[in-house]
Amino acid sequence: MKICVVGLGNIGFNLFTYLGQRFSGEVIGVDVNESRVDELRRQGYRVTSDYRGLTGIDVWLMAPSTGNQGQNLFAALEEMIICPGSLISIESTLPPGTIGRVREFLEKKGFKLGTDIFLIHVPHRVMFGVDKTVCDTPRVMGAFTSACLEKGRQFYTPLVPLLVEVSDVRVAELCKVVENVKRYVDVAFAQEIYGYCVDQGMDFDDLRLAVNSKNNVELLGTDWGIGGECLPKDMSFLRTVCHSTLLEGAEQADRDYRDRIVQQVGSGKEVLVKGLSYKTGVKDLKHSRGVELARALEAAGNIVWVQDPLFTSDELRGAGFKAYDESDPENEKLDMTMDRVVLERQNVLNLK
Repeated sequence: MKICVVGLGNIGFNLFTYLGQRFSGEVIGVDVNESRVDELRRQGYRVTSDYRGLTGIDVWLMAPSTGNQGQNLFAALEEMIICPGSLISIESTLPPGTIGRVREFLEKKGFKLGTDIFLIHVPHRVMFGVDKTVCDTPRVMGAFTSACLEKGRQFYTPLVPLLVEVSDVRVAELCKVVENVKRYVDVAFAQEIYGYCVDQGMDFDDLRLAVNSKNNVELLGTDWGIGGECLPKDMSFLRTVCHSTLLEGAEQADRDYRDRIVQQVGSGKEVLVKGLSYKTGVKDLKHSRGVELARALEAAGNIVWVQDPLFTSDELRGAGFKAYDESDPENEKLDMTMDRVVLERQNVLNLK
């Protein structure tokens, strides 16, 4: 069996390395980002940027970042040399309606689903910092035909703890978007309640402890705002097809929360932002609200220092920030400054 993972970002690379352990010598990865491919090759991985060499592939696992209209997914499909009998599993999160467009695309190429090729949608699930692989949690699978479902069942059942099959492939498509938007709304609500607690002089952590003592309720924690790639993107996906004042309000509430952080600091201060990664415990600055906050504070006329336990001072300086190192004598000036403000990511409205 020859397996190809399409797209080697965070999700695709995680899938690629996991399958490489399960199917030694049978897995290859492809990505259009040549610098990414060169980097992985230097590390000894079997990857390429040239689809022309990918012939006789039995299983295509597609995990590219889709783009706002699925354009990256269709660009990959155009390049793939698809053999009769192959399984195509789309693991990327899709804008609602995309899986139907994929079917039309393949049928225009002359393929009949369930006979010539087998198309399934198995949206990825993973919480980086919690799960080790994208196959550690139950997965949802949908398809247009029972033959496609059976082909997908044969491949995924040995890999995941539970395979949840749905009768309508649109349910599989929508479920991942809904999961992320539900979390977006929950975080926006937590931010609102946190702000209210600060205004009233109440301890938000005490409130969370009290609320979460009920086993069917969870009041989430807060951060620099709702960041990362997935939650804001999937909110946009859903709002395109589901016009809702609730969803509009959640987006506005997050913007207001992030604006409040900047406004409370004001200008002309030395500010230490503690925690810059997009998520606690995940060493990644892409799509980070902490990065946005630091830049916004600088634009407001502040001197901004940053600190993050996941990054060295040299790494933070290399990313264009003033790195705060407690052992560096040059940072004593910040410690002595009367107009110093310290921002903690989970208590960002409690100025120190």
